[in-house]
Amino acid sequence: MSKRCMNVSQQTWALLYKNYLKKWRMKAQTLLEWFFSFLLVLFVYLFPSTLHYVRDSPQMLITDLGHVDTFNDSNYVIAFAPESKMAREIMDKVASAPFIKGSTVMGWPDEKSMDTLDLNYSIDAVKVAFTDTLSYRLKFSWRHRIHKMKEHKNHSARCDAFEETIMCEDLMFWEKGFVAFQAAINAAVIEIKTNHSVMEELMSITGINMKMLPSVAQGGLATDFFIFFCIISFSAFIYNVSVNVTQERQYMKSMMTMMGLRESAFWLSWGLMYAGYILIVATLMALIVKYAHVIVLTGFVMVFILFLLYGLSLITLAFLMSVLIKKPFLTGLVVFLLIVFWGILGFTALYTNIPVFLEWAFFLLSPFTFTIGMAQLLRLDSDVDANAHSNSSHNPHLVIATFFILMLDTLLYLTLTLYFDKVLPSDYGRRRPPLFFLKKSFWFQHQRTHHVALENEIESDPASDDSFEPVSPEFRGKEAIRIKNLKKEYTRKHGKVEALGGLVFDIYEGQITALLGHSGAGKTTLLNILSGLSVPTSGSVTIYNHPLSEVAELETVTKLMGICPQSNVQFGFLTVRENLRLFAKVKGILPQEVEQEVRRALQELKMENIQDILAQNLSGGQSRKLTFGIAMLGDPQVLLLDEPTAGMDLLSQHRVWDLLRERRSDRVILLSTQFMDEADSLADRKAFISNGRLKYAGSSLDLKKKWGIGYNLSVHLNEMCDPESLTSLVKQHIPDAKLTAQSENKFVYILPLERTNKFPDLFKDLDRCSNRGIENYGVSITTLNEVFLKLEGKSTVDES
Repeated sequence: MSKRCMNVSQQTWALLYKNYLKKWRMKAQTLLEWFFSFLLVLFVYLFPSTLHYVRDSPQMLITDLGHVDTFNDSNYVIAFAPESKMAREIMDKVASAPFIKGSTVMGWPDEKSMDTLDLNYSIDAVKVAFTDTLSYRLKFSWRHRIHKMKEHKNHSARCDAFEETIMCEDLMFWEKGFVAFQAAINAAVIEIKTNHSVMEELMSITGINMKMLPSVAQGGLATDFFIFFCIISFSAFIYNVSVNVTQERQYMKSMMTMMGLRESAFWLSWGLMYAGYILIVATLMALIVKYAHVIVLTGFVMVFILFLLYGLSLITLAFLMSVLIKKPFLTGLVVFLLIVFWGILGFTALYTNIPVFLEWAFFLLSPFTFTIGMAQLLRLDSDVDANAHSNSSHNPHLVIATFFILMLDTLLYLTLTLYFDKVLPSDYGRRRPPLFFLKKSFWFQHQRTHHVALENEIESDPASDDSFEPVSPEFRGKEAIRIKNLKKEYTRKHGKVEALGGLVFDIYEGQITALLGHSGAGKTTLLNILSGLSVPTSGSVTIYNHPLSEVAELETVTKLMGICPQSNVQFGFLTVRENLRLFAKVKGILPQEVEQEVRRALQELKMENIQDILAQNLSGGQSRKLTFGIAMLGDPQVLLLDEPTAGMDLLSQHRVWDLLRERRSDRVILLSTQFMDEADSLADRKAFISNGRLKYAGSSLDLKKKWGIGYNLSVHLNEMCDPESLTSLVKQHIPDAKLTAQSENKFVYILPLERTNKFPDLFKDLDRCSNRGIENYGVSITTLNEVFLKLEGKSTVDES
């Protein structure tokens, strides 16, 4: 047995090379993947030049805006509601303000009727809605006196340089009279309450537009579309990694895990490959964003890091979905929809106020975080406060915080992936309890001193059962695999189905043991449990005193085992040699011994002539031979073979038999087969399973003695022979002989095994009777097929 070292680095690089070969040989899929990625990048490149604009706003010095009453606009009417004595008195005083003199002031019974003024588009109405004497609301037609967007949530610049004029939306409050109307109403209320006029004082207040540093103005809606395409820029890669990982997880990952694959190596191999893809696209996207001046003041490195961290988070999100969803296409579709939906959710936070706790919860969604991060970078360009004050709500430190949140999202998705990969049910592999990480055994490896029997184990001695042939003394103490009260039940729509019903027997080192039984008897289920692909409902199994019920023991057991499952384990896009090399590295064979092991497998199984053929182009027998060769890599101590020669030609079958015989010494070989001649000539012990229960375990000879019918005597007759005299002759020598079949020209008798000493005399008398109508006769021992049919018939009777 070769020395093995389960090295994560060796396994990761082996799987990474496998992934590279897959991309290289499946060129159509790879080209489509890159085509759609570059198509999105190209669209992002062309988009700014057509719809997006960027204007630099130079530094604005302090500007004197004049007095409040310098507002001079007479094309409006003033309406107020509800009309009351106090309201009318207030509004009469408002009408005395210098800038209002001459304007129409009218009262309305209620606010709803006052709002009908909005239906008359020829009237610019300034509406005052009183709630009480001291409280009121100013209402204007949309965009006439105030700007349309909420300043604190809009990532467009507040000021825009157009030709040689600087326009700031915030100045609309001053220039369109909002401040003047507010000051006049406040002066009127103060005068009525205090009987002291402050109208002239408030009207003489001077407005100043504060100094502003240079900023960048950008197109708001067009920028939003640009951000959206940045959000989906990695979607082609993320869809493909979702599909690929989901496909491999369904079967191949479980099989490789049973061969010794570390789960971290599987995730790393796909993560590193697509991280390289993300690195390329992130670089292109950062260059485009800087080249198109979408983001001006922030450096290339910051933009690149934002895209890179976002892409990495999407890879781990794809990993998480591949664990939660079993269908590859559905996994890719769900991931894409989540990216789109969560990214759009980010725009909601830009334009509406959402509760702080909800916003922090949304930060756990990486597309949402990326959207906010892009908006932060845009605000650094357009928000003068961000450039002037470190305590601004948009200062550069928030962008760094976004980076850390994306890293947290990546770590969170990866942690959830590893957790759900261990606890969610699947068709293969062992599932851990939800709180497995709270157990001490998960964090600390402990040395097991002895095996403690489970409560549902039944101690019994198989040798004491009549269904078992006693083991010869030389094998006493060589019990390598011990099976005790092993049960396995599956839950189906119509209830539970029992696949194994309390198996109890031992498998010995130095012997080849064959599992026999009809299809569905439980042979594959038993082999899956022994290999760790399935977990028993109850009972226990130990392999060289290592209990399979303890996950901590599995790594030790996998180093001992070679597994040939019922379905072939190989990658169709790899050649025979490449498959052998990959699985040799997965099994932990030392790097310097890998090529030697591969050559040995090719030579022993006579596969040198097909070593450079892709596995997907092999015949069924050749594929089976490759799977068997993978199981033999590393010369394992324990071989578990599920119909290893199925589909092979006769020459290949005998080659496999010879290899198993050569390795029988000091090894444990357990195989299932549908071929009785294979079991008869190859296996030292046969275990017959029917409907999940063990009916017999022993050698061929003992099996035939107990369940066989001895020897078959076939006598061919002609019309001259008297059947009764023939039967009398046979019984004269062997009284307990039985006639089992007869026809016009053939009689078949069963002769007990213990009467072989009577055969010579019987044959002499038959020879003398050749002139009495006996043309010829022959003797054959009962075949294993006949024993199988008899045992199967008994099992059917027992079940009924």
